[in-house]
Amino acid sequence: MQSNVTLTSRGDLAVITLGNEAQANAIDLEFCDGMLKALSDIEACGTYRAVVLQATGRIFSAGGNLVQILDGLQRSDSFLKALISALNDVILTLRRLPVPVIASVQGAAAGAGFSLAMACDLVVASRAARFVVGYGKLGTSTDGGLSFHLARRLGAARALHILLVKDSLNAEEAKSLGLVQDIADPASLDQATLAMARSVMDLPSSAVSEMKSLVGKTSEDGLERHLENEKQAFLRCASTEAFYQRVEAFVRRSGPPSDSST
Repeated sequence: MQSNVTLTSRGDLAVITLGNEAQANAIDLEFCDGMLKALSDIEACGTYRAVVLQATGRIFSAGGNLVQILDGLQRSDSFLKALISALNDVILTLRRLPVPVIASVQGAAAGAGFSLAMACDLVVASRAARFVVGYGKLGTSTDGGLSFHLARRLGAARALHILLVKDSLNAEEAKSLGLVQDIADPASLDQATLAMARSVMDLPSSAVSEMKSLVGKTSEDGLERHLENEKQAFLRCASTEAFYQRVEAFVRRSGPPSDSST
């Protein structure tokens, strides 16, 4: 089966493209396998100086595939545990790349899609972009490191307000909080993303790698442990009747994933 995640090159720039428009670039096991393959190829190459993570279609990523999640819950198998473990592997591998990763967000980044964008080093967003939490509305806690990265960047109170009350940020709001570094009109998003990548790539690669490592070490030594704590919390929430009922209601209303989350 052909992966919905593709890796291409623009000279020293690696470009990872999420291409599952039919399911709003939902995060599932196939997505995780494709991402891990692309990230492994980038690290093995050793010549890339920056990475852009982008997506096709109107939506950056709608988060977890709720149809698959509901099916897994109905079978009472270990699907959710396997999915979150695979997503955690993606997040950790992404964070441990020695070169900066720039997310190019053209539309909604929801649930685990929001987590994925926040795991990147820098974010360029279209004015049409939205960053949607969604977890609480489904009766569960976060996954993919979202609680870690929001608390790290914003502090506990602001992070909790977004997770529990605000739930959704537009591009301007995300930029004002420092979650997004640059905003572009939809038609010029690619150009703005490439401009940021070139700014990074114009610097000596050794300096960039060392600075990324130093900034990361201030808090990311605990990321792996936090991801495990998130997974266990998510699984506890997923075992409740409230989670099952809310996921079932969402799937019944919406069918295939749209602007939602895991």
